[in-house]
Amino acid sequence: MERFGENFGKKIMKEMMKLTMAVLILSVLGTGLVFASSSSMKGHDMEKSNKIGDLIHESAVKGYMLSYYFMDLRNQKSDGHDMASPDKSHDMDKSHDMASKEMDKPHHLMVYIMDKNNKVVLKGKVGFMIKNAEGKSQKAMGMFMSEGFGTTANMKEKGVYTITTKAILGDEKLMDKFDYEIK
Repeated sequence: MERFGENFGKKIMKEMMKLTMAVLILSVLGTGLVFASSSSMKGHDMEKSNKIGDLIHESAVKGYMLSYYFMDLRNQKSDGHDMASPDKSHDMDKSHDMASKEMDKPHHLMVYIMDKNNKVVLKGKVGFMIKNAEGKSQKAMGMFMSEGFGTTANMKEKGVYTITTKAILGDEKLMDKFDYEIK
């Protein structure tokens, strides 16, 4: 009788070990899948990052991905102040809104660049040339900000603008060109 109890105990221990090992293996695999899926999507999840403006164009040049975002600063409203506040902070808001409508260069253009390995390019020189329908051009260097390169421009007139971008990223030189219509 003692032998039956001993075998039964060993059988239960084996089953418990199998179950424990199965749970551990599934836990490790599940954790690995979660980390793998989140890290592989990091480079592709461009919409969840802090981009400035609205996406207006995307290009692939020599394996690099260029995403262009545009913002009309004349349409921005000041926030953070209660217009009915007695401290007259609303007067500053009104003057800021008027000044932004009268800016010489009220448009903000950003280009975000990802390299061939889907990594954000953080260093380089970027220049923009923006031509209106009459051929009048504006040239500006992009300044690094918010993991992209941005500049301001005057695109107040309605019509089609041709935007040419030149990026020098180490030894690599990229040229890109597209049309954007202001309505």
